[in-house]
Amino acid sequence: MGLIDDCELYFGSKSLYDILSVEKTATAAQLKQAYRKASLLTHPDKVDESQKEEATRKFQIVAKVHFILSDTDKRQVYDETGIIDDENDCSMDDSNPEFWQNYFRNLFPRITVKDIENYMKEYKESEEERNDLKNCYIKAEGDMNIISETFIGYRVDEEERYSKMLKEMIKTKELPSFPKFVKESSVKKAARHRKFKKESIEAKKCLEASSDLCQALKKRSVDRENDFNSMIANLEAKYGKKDTAGRKKKK
Repeated sequence: MGLIDDCELYFGSKSLYDILSVEKTATAAQLKQAYRKASLLTHPDKVDESQKEEATRKFQIVAKVHFILSDTDKRQVYDETGIIDDENDCSMDDSNPEFWQNYFRNLFPRITVKDIENYMKEYKESEEERNDLKNCYIKAEGDMNIISETFIGYRVDEEERYSKMLKEMIKTKELPSFPKFVKESSVKKAARHRKFKKESIEAKKCLEASSDLCQALKKRSVDRENDFNSMIANLEAKYGKKDTAGRKKKK
């Protein structure tokens, strides 16, 4: 899949500007600021192992989006055609995940894991989070399934808190009362939670399988090395003696 497809799959929108929550007229400085925020909210270092794979994917996507929009020529082509120029560039290759980690570090070299943790603490229950959730709610027309997929930084264990925030804004007439939200059935909610739980279990199994595979490959490598060393030792023992004996005869 291409970047546009990934944007729709992981963020529910085909617009690169929507991924960074900026207007089409955003300046380079605004794009960088928006990318920093999106990266901190999707950074793999802020989640547990079961969520790391999805977080890494989202982290890469927001980096790619900034990579495109921060390039004047690529942005112009995208704005005029909706097509991403040079998407087959080697730097856009998903087989090189470290590229996007380095891309982030080069732009924000002083950000540490501790900084990410502190940012998340400050973001939680802040006015910024409240506005982001509010905008996401409006775009999703109150559909919590869509909100869970598109709200950057969403956590299923925080859903009750999100719902409470939205209900308060609806009560004060700050938000419209969308039926999809206020009338959501317990069945739909339970299905969503099962989906996240299932994905979490599958991700954990995948990580465990990957770990087992790494251990198996490592053991095979060690066994091969031991077999090779054993073979060399046998050859030396077998032919080294003959060679020594031959030299003695010649003398």
